[in-house]
Amino acid sequence: MKKIWVWNVSVRAVEREEIRFAPNTDWQMQARGYRIYFNTDRPIELIAHDQILLTVGEWGNSSWTAFIGTVVECGSDCILLYTSSQYELQLMDIRQLERLFSPLISIDGAHNMIDKCGYIPPFHYDEMTRVFMEAGKQNDKQKNLSVTVRHTSAGGLEQDIDFYFEHIEEESLSPVEDSNICLQLGFAYEGKRIRVKLDAVSGFSASFLCSEISVQLQ
Repeated sequence: MKKIWVWNVSVRAVEREEIRFAPNTDWQMQARGYRIYFNTDRPIELIAHDQILLTVGEWGNSSWTAFIGTVVECGSDCILLYTSSQYELQLMDIRQLERLFSPLISIDGAHNMIDKCGYIPPFHYDEMTRVFMEAGKQNDKQKNLSVTVRHTSAGGLEQDIDFYFEHIEEESLSPVEDSNICLQLGFAYEGKRIRVKLDAVSGFSASFLCSEISVQLQ
């Protein structure tokens, strides 16, 4: 039986809580998080760093909206959530949680990036220093893509991170330019494959399906 990664919930309480990513390292980052307590139809089975979609209000009403957050901790009836503070006033009205993607399960090497940076960065305004496409080994119609992103922390530290995407399908790729600046890099499950969406401020951008993702720190 296919597992359902959606939970209908009602919120009992929301508490602000300080989060420290990569504590006691040069990469330490402090952020505001929210511990949210739920009544739910079944236990919430999420793990740290899962990307989730939170739905507020009823579909079709003016109050309806949805936004993405990152799970920092999860219990059977509560989560510690990292999301934009612009959604704080809407957290009491959350009606549904949906797991979009689990980096620790589906990105080979994700734990190394988390150990270094403290979390999976969104790569806002980070430079893409290398983009390379190659044909797959088994079938010339299948392509693999490698992208190197130079992640810059809030404190100005830099770390080059190599992403490797295997067996790309449904390509929508823009050309590489002299300046290739990432706006956001996001992932979501789509059937048995992974949807990758790389939005750019300038230069290379992409949206595609792939079968596997691996990451390596330089």
